[in-house]
Amino acid sequence: MSVSFEGWMRAVFDHPAQKPEWYWDPGFDEFWDSLEISDTLTVNYLTRLFLDSSQLKPFSLEQVAQGIWFLIGESSPAQPCHTLLEPEVPLKERVACIQAMSQFFRSFVAPAATGTAQYDSDPFHIACYMWWDIFPSFGGAQSGEPKIHQACLKVMEEVLLLPSELCQISALHGLNHWHLHYAAETQRIIDQFLANGSAITPRVREYALHARGGMCL
Repeated sequence: MSVSFEGWMRAVFDHPAQKPEWYWDPGFDEFWDSLEISDTLTVNYLTRLFLDSSQLKPFSLEQVAQGIWFLIGESSPAQPCHTLLEPEVPLKERVACIQAMSQFFRSFVAPAATGTAQYDSDPFHIACYMWWDIFPSFGGAQSGEPKIHQACLKVMEEVLLLPSELCQISALHGLNHWHLHYAAETQRIIDQFLANGSAITPRVREYALHARGGMCL
């Protein structure tokens, strides 16, 4: 029998924040396989988490950061987010899961990361900043359908408008990578942000100008 959503949450987040992370333990494969999580169920659980981040209250931000690397990262040993590119999972459900990421940044990331983004030192900030860098698609022809790509770009556009420096730089970092395949679209989003954002910090504005040309590291 597949693990419950609550059991899945504990499996992902209820571990000491340490190096190496829990999912690099030798017994990881046996443990994860025992949960019997199908691709469709993974998408369902990801969506539930993104829509209701209150589920993360029992965990520290360092534990959440570790969980983000595990869930989103393309090099994660379980590669949960790769299910968003699997055609066997209904496209409608995969698109809805990606759309739910906006709510996660709005309801959890922005309130948890006020002030200056510390994406070079704070583990939680780093994980959120790297969200679209470690996501398993930059919009290439072999990495998801066009509707998946458009959903990702829309989320980045929405997160860019949140009054949070970390959210803004995370979205810009993603748009910088997606410039490779969607140059006109990413430039439009960034230009609109710069034109309408009177409260943009100098740091974010400088980052946006580099991201507009796909020139950020």
